[in-house]
Amino acid sequence: MKITLAQKNFSTNDIELNVNKIIDAAHEAKGSSLVIFPEFAVCGMNPYTHFSDPTFIDRCEKALDRIASECERVPILVGCPVRNINGSGKPLFNAAVYLFQGQRKVFKKKQLGLSDKRELEYFEPSDENELLQVGCHKFAVTIGEDLYNIGEDEFLLQNRVDDFMPSLPDVIVNIASEQFDSQDITAYRDKLRQNVLKTERPLVYVNNVGRKDGEIFGGHSMIFGYESYVVASCPFLEEDVNDVDLTCLISMRHVDVEDVPSSEDIENLVKKL
Repeated sequence: MKITLAQKNFSTNDIELNVNKIIDAAHEAKGSSLVIFPEFAVCGMNPYTHFSDPTFIDRCEKALDRIASECERVPILVGCPVRNINGSGKPLFNAAVYLFQGQRKVFKKKQLGLSDKRELEYFEPSDENELLQVGCHKFAVTIGEDLYNIGEDEFLLQNRVDDFMPSLPDVIVNIASEQFDSQDITAYRDKLRQNVLKTERPLVYVNNVGRKDGEIFGGHSMIFGYESYVVASCPFLEEDVNDVDLTCLISMRHVDVEDVPSSEDIENLVKKL
């Protein structure tokens, strides 16, 4: 089985540009069983100021229709806000939408407001625990801070993944908009690794990359194998479409496969954003 990490720089409110990038990346992924895009890929990072525009979500929904039409034979998991049609609560869900051959499944974020309080104003949390079935593999789909530890005991990791474990997922997926902190590269990687050590499940992490309103999103999408080490990754601060054969998950490698850029390289990469 092959999956694709689609780490792209998506522009807020330029939905047409974002959709073109999504379609191009999906077609670039040859023979992939799942092409994974980051949180808010359709609408762009930090979309909150546009939610007051009643046409914004309409355009997001039409964008999903176009992606589904033009990539019908490519299984896609893409971040996009969707309407809450349940009749109660906040108007939107922060979602990951699966599109393939007429299928459309929506997986919704639960842990809101941990990094950005604006989420609490617009998004309703979800307690739905359905897994994504792709071939013979079951994926637990999480979004951003769903992987954060919300327990009082820092040594006992508690988060969204606990909700899925009774259904026995094979792989954890997390799509994110995690900001870049050059001083915290190793620490954040180890936070993700903690989920792998607890669940004994591989983790696929796909992050946004680019600059928005002075905030920098670092990319560095990566896959942790069963031994909790990074077995595949995308570069820091650069766009990338990386096809990964999941046989790498059984790697017994005990050194992370990643090149951490120097301070000078980071400075030069940031200037290019």
